[in-house]
Amino acid sequence: MRKIVHIVTRTTVQRASRDHLLVEKCIHSQLTAEMTQEDPDIQILLDHAKDLYSSLLRGKMTLADEMLCDLYQTREGYREKET
Repeated sequence: MRKIVHIVTRTTVQRASRDHLLVEKCIHSQLTAEMTQEDPDIQILLDHAKDLYSSLLRGKMTLADEMLCDLYQTREGYREKET
């Protein structure tokens, strides 16, 4: 009987945790959608972040590669402003 209670309790906790994460994901999606409607520049940043995340997951690039690329672009931007 004790094992059954433990199994039921564990299942209940797992379901509650899963439901909590789903609700949190939905709220986050709603907030992101509202923010991007107010400021289109945020959508550009989100698209860049999605592309970077996908590249990192697939192993096509490392975070160091991305940081060097950003550093190079920033440096080039400063050079353009100086001239």
